[in-house]
Amino acid sequence: MKPLIPFTKTPLTNTLQVHGEVTPLSDSRLLVEFIITGSTDAIKWPESSNLERREDGLWKHTCLEVFLGNGAAPESPYLEINCAPNGHWNAYSFSKYREGMAPATDTRVRLQPRNSEDAEARFQIEIDSRKPLEFTCLGLTAVIEFVDGTLSYWSLFHPGPQADFHNKAGWTALSTH
Repeated sequence: MKPLIPFTKTPLTNTLQVHGEVTPLSDSRLLVEFIITGSTDAIKWPESSNLERREDGLWKHTCLEVFLGNGAAPESPYLEINCAPNGHWNAYSFSKYREGMAPATDTRVRLQPRNSEDAEARFQIEIDSRKPLEFTCLGLTAVIEFVDGTLSYWSLFHPGPQADFHNKAGWTALSTH
């Protein structure tokens, strides 16, 4: 598992550790795993839901994310997946850095039941596409909202002066083949 680091270290972020990993299941399916350990009771979790559904704006609260890029250049396309810990999700395709955003209608996301213990929360997110998921770079990110309302932004690497999950300089080179 790869460690994610907070953009800004605070007393609250110092109480957590966040790790993520992507495992290809086939050319069109991925399993993304996140583990959050530490003071998980300080996290504001979304309300439970019996119905998983597409929803916009998930990144405004606690949300687990993965970015899949086909090329590391800013002008190359990429896919953004958002999944809230209650199973609400969305998938967007971008034609290049923060442009051409459109719903990725050929992609579905399913959260396996959240497994929580006192100081650990585990999430498995299955990404299923009707076409091959070809990518050469990967961004694993998380937005964590604390019970006091503050937001923290976690990523493999933060390359700029502001938290920017779309910046491929903060992703890692990877291949599904």
